[in-house]
Amino acid sequence: MIRPLLWLPLAALSLSPVAGKEKEALTERVAALHKLAGGEWCNMDDEFMPDQPIASWTFSYQPSWSDEVEPEEVTLFSVFCMAGAYNMSHAYYIYRKLDGLTPLAFAMPDVDPQYEGDSGIDGKLLSVPVVGMSTSLVLVNSDFDEETRTITSYSKWRGLGDASSAGTWVFREGEFVLVRYEVDASYDGEFNPETVLDYTGT
Repeated sequence: MIRPLLWLPLAALSLSPVAGKEKEALTERVAALHKLAGGEWCNMDDEFMPDQPIASWTFSYQPSWSDEVEPEEVTLFSVFCMAGAYNMSHAYYIYRKLDGLTPLAFAMPDVDPQYEGDSGIDGKLLSVPVVGMSTSLVLVNSDFDEETRTITSYSKWRGLGDASSAGTWVFREGEFVLVRYEVDASYDGEFNPETVLDYTGT
């Protein structure tokens, strides 16, 4: 969550005009916004930082509410946040002419895995109920598919990868919408995720 005191500088960066500026200038604004919105958890000085820590894609879409309006162009940015032994995280930002430059928050189900007995994750997995919804400003091991305009993530809960969570967010009407989420909470040495949310058929 972005702390309230950060909203003033965030708003100034988001609303400042960029008309006529090159994409490089917009990328610099993304880096400046990331220093504020990323917080102390994101570290652009991380030893695992890639050679190109900021990636971007520009595309347009036709708003469904009117065929008479011009297609809206958006630019999506992926910014390196931090990395560990088996996970790498990125924050995402989006530029739209009307809204300016803003960070993206991703909807995620909040799950509470239930195990048999008192041994916790070492016990048999009984169920993975969804107990609410939350949001995150970073995604783990994420990727953007420009053709389908889909962001996916795959977070390993431990290095073996037998416990994990994975999400899919599709671009719709200027926003990235959560359409599928899977969780493997078994810690059993096997890859057997369970789908806890699925709107891909709607």
